Amino acid sequence: MVKAPKVNRERAARTETELTLIDVLQVARQAAEAKKAEHILVLNVSEQANFADYFLICSAQTELHAQAIADHTVSELARYDIIPDGLAGYQHGDWILIDYGLLMVHVFLPRTREFYRLEELWAAAQEVELKD
Repeated sequence: MVKAPKVNRERAARTETELTLIDVLQVARQAAEAKKAEHILVLNVSEQANFADYFLICSAQTELHAQAIADHTVSELARYDIIPDGLAGYQHGDWILIDYGLLMVHVFLPRTREFYRLEELWAAAQEVELKD
């Protein structure tokens, strides 16, 4: 599991499924893909960072598109009672950060992604290949 999520006990009683961290990464990736996110990249930053183990980085075409990707990602992970610790940048939409503790989801507009170049900043991180 990503971390001890805020659990809805009634819902937990109905759910037998526990997700591994890889499952969580897969759900987040599939949620972004479902909303047509582009250039999706999952990085293992556990050796380089002390605040997260994984980054999911993706691009959106517009601010509204970025918000839709973020909304769907939060909604899909909430189905497993995985609730973000924080959400930043949603109103402006050029860089939305969803903080799940061990997983940080970054939704960028292309110009903002190009400006910050997280892939280069975290170049020592290992790319995670997830099954489709």
